[in-house]
Amino acid sequence: MANEPNDDIFRNLAKAMEEMIRNLPGVESPRFVGCTIISGSGDDGRIFHMDDFEDEFDYDLVEDSEYFYITLELSGEESGAPRVEFMDQIVRVTIDGRDFEVPLSAPIHIGQSRYGIKNGVMDIICRKLN
Repeated sequence: MANEPNDDIFRNLAKAMEEMIRNLPGVESPRFVGCTIISGSGDDGRIFHMDDFEDEFDYDLVEDSEYFYITLELSGEESGAPRVEFMDQIVRVTIDGRDFEVPLSAPIHIGQSRYGIKNGVMDIICRKLN
């Protein structure tokens, strides 16, 4: 995909936002999960990558008493649909033939775990075994 004239401006804006969020005061360090900037009309928009290392598997893992919530950003350049495999205490995500594992701190109910992809973001929800 060819670079649009404003790609550098938007990428720099996203990096500036990330830096501002990272430096917010507080006990816990805030995290910047992603940023979507849509310009013009008729375009579905794109997710701009700010990672220096494309081979890295970045995800956000949050849990409460009943569920694990895993969120990850897809590049949009995958050759096929990602695959998700739920195991006892691991979620395996396969993207373009490469396996990435997300370790979990508790066993999950495989039959009640699911995932979805929308606008280049994969959300995975795993119900904990009680």
